[in-house]
Order: sequence, then C-alpha cells, then structure tokens
Amino acid sequence: MKALFLGVGEACDPGHGNTSVLVSTPAGATVLLDCGFTAAHRFFAACADPDRLDAAWISHFHGDHFFGIPLLLLRFWDMGRRRPLALVGQAGTEEKIRALMEMAYPGFMVKLGFALRFHETAPGTTLSLAGLRWRTAPTLHSQPNLGLLLDDGRCRLYYSGDGRPGDEVAGLARGCDLAIHEAFRIEDEVVGHGSIAGCRRLKQKAGIRRLALVHLEGRVRRERREEIDAILARDQDLFLPREGDELEVGAAGPRGPAGKRPVPPDPP
Repeated sequence: MKALFLGVGEACDPGHGNTSVLVSTPAGATVLLDCGFTAAHRFFAACADPDRLDAAWISHFHGDHFFGIPLLLLRFWDMGRRRPLALVGQAGTEEKIRALMEMAYPGFMVKLGFALRFHETAPGTTLSLAGLRWRTAPTLHSQPNLGLLLDDGRCRLYYSGDGRPGDEVAGLARGCDLAIHEAFRIEDEVVGHGSIAGCRRLKQKAGIRRLALVHLEGRVRRERREEIDAILARDQDLFLPREGDELEVGAAGPRGPAGKRPVPPDPP
C-alpha cells in the first residue's frame, strides 16, 4: 500500500488543506480517506483519470471531512466518469451525502452518469471492498466518528478521522504498519480531539510501527514548531507529514532509511 497526503490540516488552517489521504494498493485500487472543503481540488491535482478512484471513506459528518464530496462527484461527471464509485461510512452516510448533493446542486444526482454504491459499516463488522478488508472502531469526538483499519493482506493502515483513541481503537490498530492520526494540540487540552501526547501513548500501547500526525491546530503548528520538532527528534517513529508526501506503508517512508528527514518550516 501507498499513502499520498493530499492535505494535513484542520478545518481553519489557511496554510494547509483539510486532512485527506489517497491510498493505493499493489493491485491497483485507490481509496480516498475523507473529502473535506479542500480535498477534491487536491485529489484532481494528483489524479487526472476520472475512473481511477474506487472508493471514498467518510469518517464523520463535519464539513472539513465530507463537504468536498459534491465537487468530487461534479468533477467526475464533467470528466466523463463511467465506473461505479463506492462511498463508505457509518450509518446515515447515504442520507447525508444525498442531502448534501441536493443542497449543492439541486436535481443533479439523476444525471450523474455513473452509479454510486453506498456501504454503511459499523464496529464489529468487516467489509471487503477494492481488495481490502475494512474494519472500524469509534473514537471520542463531538460527533460520531469511526477510525478505519485497511488491510490488504500484506500491511495494515489505520486512519483516525477525528477524536481521541479509546480502548477499541487501540485494539483495532494493534501492530499496524502505519497510523495516520489526528493530533489537534500537543497535550490533551481539547475535549473530543486528539493530541501528540495521546498519539504517543497509543503508539506504545498498540505497538504501532509508525504514526503520522495530522490535523494539528494551525496556531500550534506555527507557534510551537520547535517544541514539536523536539518531540519528533526523541521519537523517530512519529512524524509530521506535509502535503504531497507519499510513502510506502511498511517501508521506511518520508523520513528516509536512516531516520528523521529535515523538515522545512511552515510558511508564516
């Protein structure tokens, strides 16, 4: 599996797009993990083939995680997509997406030109789709959110969406090759959001090989960068990806085989 970071930011960070990841498998399948305000444009900048995407995952129904779906579908229509597209999430995903499309482009769904196949999943179930096994666990967030584990039989990737991890997440992500986890602050300061400290605890508790920190609050990312860099220097399996980073899940990844790579500062 490969993971391409289309965005790494939270909802309001002007310097970084909303967190979204494009996952590709050795068999040629591709899955989009969350599709917020900025994600569709970044997806199409990375992928010119309208039929390439197999499925999109929606972790929860906050705008920075699924309000890009109308643009994604509109652009696929404009580019002449014909392949069915799977849209996957928790209970209510089909209702929410259909309502969102009707608000964005009234009456458009009937002329889409390709089929939408909705899959609503829940913790304790396994979905087989696009050559992957999909399993979920709830996180602790202000809205119901499901963390997702993708397993291609060779390696496993966990994506948190938003929220703090509980025991169910630790069990689901146990021993995975890569976790991509929301870390809004450095410490557990905001109820319903993750932290760098919490991610470090999860990594140790679940035996996660490598963990990517995403969705940092913009001010924290800019104003406490030296503190964050010091944490990363102490924990070589924790890293802060940037838009455009692509890594092989289970391989050395963006830090390089010798350890931590130099990371340029964020723009002011």
